[in-house]
Parts: sequence; structure tokens; C-alpha cells
Amino acid sequence: MASGIDIPVLVVGGGASGTMLSLQLSRYGTDFRTIDRLPAPSPTSRAITVHSRMLEIFELLDKDLAAQFIDRGIPDKGYDLHYVRDGKRHVVEMGIDFTTTDCRYPFLLIHRQDETEKALRDYWKQKYNGEAQWGKKLVSVEQDGDCVSSVIEDTQTGAQETIRSTYVIACDGINSQVRRCLDVEQDESNYQGTVLQNLDIRLNNFPDAKDHIHYCAGTDHFMMVAYLPGDFYRLLVSDRGEAADPDATPEENIQKLMDLHFDGVSMGERVWHSKWESWVRLAKTYRENNVFLVGDSAHVHSTTGGQGVNCCIQDAWNLGWKLGMVESGLANVSLLESYEAERRPIAEQVIWAASSLHETFMGHGKDISERGEQMEDPAYLEKVVGCCSGISYTYRDTIQQYPELEALQGPAIGDRAPDADLENGQSLFRLLGDTRFTLLASGLNDEQSEMVAALAENYPKILKLEVLDNSPAFNARYQTEGKPVLFLVRPDGYIGFRCLANETDALENFLSELVRPN
Repeated sequence: MASGIDIPVLVVGGGASGTMLSLQLSRYGTDFRTIDRLPAPSPTSRAITVHSRMLEIFELLDKDLAAQFIDRGIPDKGYDLHYVRDGKRHVVEMGIDFTTTDCRYPFLLIHRQDETEKALRDYWKQKYNGEAQWGKKLVSVEQDGDCVSSVIEDTQTGAQETIRSTYVIACDGINSQVRRCLDVEQDESNYQGTVLQNLDIRLNNFPDAKDHIHYCAGTDHFMMVAYLPGDFYRLLVSDRGEAADPDATPEENIQKLMDLHFDGVSMGERVWHSKWESWVRLAKTYRENNVFLVGDSAHVHSTTGGQGVNCCIQDAWNLGWKLGMVESGLANVSLLESYEAERRPIAEQVIWAASSLHETFMGHGKDISERGEQMEDPAYLEKVVGCCSGISYTYRDTIQQYPELEALQGPAIGDRAPDADLENGQSLFRLLGDTRFTLLASGLNDEQSEMVAALAENYPKILKLEVLDNSPAFNARYQTEGKPVLFLVRPDGYIGFRCLANETDALENFLSELVRPN
């Protein structure tokens, strides 16, 4: 540890992204501290979906963790679209179809955010005895060379202390104190006039499928209906006045919208209600020297499509392994430069998908038939499903490619490494998920096998070799065409490098640049 540094990493925020970041750092044995201004974890849940890529990440962490989520959640097939046009009802069943997602989890998992965060906290506690420190408010952040000085305050006693760390990671949400202290500028826009309400409530006689989310729209209103674990429903509402009568209860107001789309449904016991405005924010940089922005501190967008918490956790998933490797002395500090380069373009795509769906369903005042036209375009729907599920996101446009190497089919450098069912009854993901890079080797002859084994022995701390013995399942999924291939999978489950077995010099150059010089 550098002179004068109290702790290498300070994580500000104990929510979804802060917990994932902390969990990642724990996996690498990094010394850090996680604080949150709240007295305890939030008991409420604005987000309700865990998407396909998130479940893959949980499986890479621990197959039992992914299984726990699925056991507690409700797998939904997709979205039914309910329209009111000229006073008449129209329904498009599976208007947005997540069963087409090319992965092991072709569905949306309905799983409340408070339960998602609790599951990650419990896993962190169980595996690494990790806990956030609650009731610790960040007051100020200042950078001086390679040191970041943070003043934090105990919210009960008012006592303050200064923490000197090498890095500060802002996971403290849309109103990030870290971002404000550093005066990081944001691109900002608003969904004009959009006020949203959440109402968690028990419904009587809801007639439609519980394993579908229902998007109900008219020219001047939008209502989402989703069945939640616990035998109640989430109603998300945006309208131009029907649900905003100040002299009526939320139940009475929202009942008016319910009656436009369904017959005989009545409101039961209320579980929770909230109201807020929706807007778009994207930080112009994710990094100021040794301070990084993660999750909502860096980007915010419409809730439409349910991408928010998923994108936030995946920011932390991306930065966590990189920071863990750097702080463990395994990787060159330049590895951290790839965080913003990879994740900010993803946020731009998330904002596109969320805003596009928002304008379709909440662009009040414009005829619903005109707004809904693109929902009939298969290419548009495929793109939306790919973005919302997280399966289509790739870093190939921001990560170095090697055109001098022989062209290969299958997932490119920067693409997500897809799972496959191998012939021995094991899944490919069971070979991945290590804190090191995993080198998948297929179709090698004896000489090539010796060369690759020797290469792996040179990098034991950052590289794990898995020889697949020319697996037909792997060859089909990765389109190897029977060639002797090497796919280097990063700890986050993305392809870091690929080449033929006779191009190991290029692979060794890649690894030598990654490793921190002695």
C-alpha cells in the first residue's frame, strides 16, 4: 500500500451496484471499505426485473446463486401490449417476446430490487464475511496525486473522519455526492411532463396471464401491470390527468385506467405507493483520475424495459474484476482505462432502448396508433429484446481487434461468451467464472497442446487453461469449423482474445501487455 493510504479502495454506496462491486473486490482479496448514508438497506423496490444477462452473471459467480434467484422469482415470457384506439380495446399477445433470447434464460425474471440487493448482500456476507457500513455519509472528496481524501460523517453522532484511499468508487445513485463534489458534468434531458406512480397492490379478478407483463396504453395514458412474488401486482402509471385527481386515492385514480383495458378488476390491499418524475442523465465522463462513477451515479433513464438495476450491476461487474486485478498486482493499471470505454457506450444503448419504448408508450398526446407502428417492425423488436435482456451488448467496437490474425467465425473479441451444454453433462459456464482469464482450447494436435500448456504455465496467476478435446457442442456454438482455436474469456465472461493455435505468439503478446511489469 502506498505511503499515507489508509485503504486502497473506498466504495460509496451499498445498493445493488455497490454490493456487486464489493463482492468482486472480495473475490480478489482486495482491501476496501463500503459505506452508505442510509441507516439500513432500502425496504422498497422501484425495479422488478432481472434480465437474462444478469442471470448469466449470477451463474458465473455461483450456479447456486442463479438458482436461488430463479426459485424466488417469476419467469415472465414477455410483454402483452394492450391498446385503446378510438374507444376500442386491442391486444397483441407477446408483443415483445423474450422467449426468443439466445441463452439459457430466455425470459424476464420478476424479482423485486430489495430482494435482489438482499440476495447479493447475503451472498457477500456468506462467502467473504463482507458488510457495508450503514449510516456513514460522504461529505467531501478531494484528489491529490495518487491519493483521494474523503471526509465521511456518522449520521447518528455527527462524528467525522478522513479516509485516504487510492481509489473511490461512486455507487451512490442519481444524486451522487461523489459526482457533485468532483463537479462532473452530465448530458441531461427530461421526458416532458412525465410523472410516474408505482402502486403495489393486490388485485381482484385480474383476467390475464400472470407470467406476462402487460403494457396498457392509450393516447393519453400508460399503465404497466406485472404480477410479483408475494401474490400482489406492480402497477406503473403515467398519464395526463386520469390518475392525478388530488381528492382521490391512488387506487381510485388508477381504477379509471384499469377499467379502460379490463373488465371486472378491482383494487385490494395496498402494499406500497410512490410517485416520481422521469428523466435522462449521462455523465460526460465515468472517471476523474482515481475516482470512478458506477451505476445511477453515471447514468439514469426511463424505467420502460426494466434495464436500470441490471445495467448498474453490470457496470460494477465490469469495473470490479479490473480493479481487483490491478489492486492485487496481477494486471497493469492501464486495464482500468477500458472501463469507461466499454461501459459508457452500453449506457448510450440502454438509454436508446428505454427512451424508444418510453416514447412509444408514454409519449402522451400523440395518437397511439402512430406511436405503436414501430412495435410491428420485427427488426426493431429484436433489437429491443437484445438490448433489454443484455444479451446483445458487446464491446467489440471499443476493444482492440487484430485484423492481421486469421479471420474466425463465432463470437468476436468483445462479444459475450455464450454458454453451451458439453458432452460430459457439464455446461461451458462451469468452466468460466474464475477470477482469472479462462483459455478455451479446442481441436489442438499434440504439438499445439504442448505449446498452449507451456504458455499457460507462464501466466498461472491470471490464466486458467481448459482443453475441450474438440467438443462438438463447443465447436457448433463457437463456429470453430473444426479448426484448432483458442478463445480467451475474461473474468466477466466476455471474449478478450481469440486466435488459431498456431498464433500463440499474438496471444502471448496480449497477455504480456496485460500483466503488470515486475
